Amino acid sequence: MGIIISNSVLERILREDVHYIDLTTYSLGIDDLMSVARVYFREPGIAACIEEAARIYELAGARAEPLVRSGEEVKRNQLVLEARGKASSLHLAWRASQTMLSYMSGVATYTHMMIGKARRINPSVVIATTRQTPPGARELYFKAVISGGGVIHRQSLSDSILIFNNHLVFFEEPRVKNAVQMAVSRSGGRGVGVEVSSLDEAIDALSAGAYYIQFDRAEPESLSLWVKELRKRFPQAIIGVAGGIMLENVEKYASTGVDLIVTSAPYRSRPVDITTKMEKA
Repeated sequence: MGIIISNSVLERILREDVHYIDLTTYSLGIDDLMSVARVYFREPGIAACIEEAARIYELAGARAEPLVRSGEEVKRNQLVLEARGKASSLHLAWRASQTMLSYMSGVATYTHMMIGKARRINPSVVIATTRQTPPGARELYFKAVISGGGVIHRQSLSDSILIFNNHLVFFEEPRVKNAVQMAVSRSGGRGVGVEVSSLDEAIDALSAGAYYIQFDRAEPESLSLWVKELRKRFPQAIIGVAGGIMLENVEKYASTGVDLIVTSAPYRSRPVDITTKMEKA
């Protein structure tokens, strides 16, 4: 999986939990005892960032081996990672590694569930997540989404042109047409997308040269009609929808015939229940 997650990201996670010393392990005098830590899923889920969980142990001075890969389905009570080393190293990494793995696997599992529900209705629909990740951990959240089978809609402001209403307020009427034509002229050959709230705005955007339109918080009933009309007039257009879409209503939006469902819901998913058990080696 071609996502670069640097040691500095993982070191930050580790250092959040250990400022200077693990006082409990030191006070108990068990620092140098050789031991093993085994990480288990307490419930079924999709593993994500398991490789990074192992790297956190290694950064703390242990040797770690992931026993599954990111993207794999994991069963209840399945062993997914084993780490060996001094008790001081294992305890330094324990919570940081487990918590990160728990949250990222929750994102992957939720994404996987959304895709399953959506594609039972619309086999070709794509679930794409926004760039609205919790600050400071974007790489990990993106890897988790991809592990769950989703795609990333936008990695950052720098990778695509997507015009929102907060951009359109700076243009005179016809705002959508004027904004799209300006963006196309300055895009350097990149495609231009526009967030719209009505069929008329979608037609204006596509007529002016946009390749992608994204309906914002449209009702599924109206959206179905709009998609059918746009398919007739602009058969090459890519049609997406965003705003308030989650596991509970994704099937309704998939049934509208859109190409793309854009969501931030996986980022707010429940973590997978994971535990770590240690013993002397």
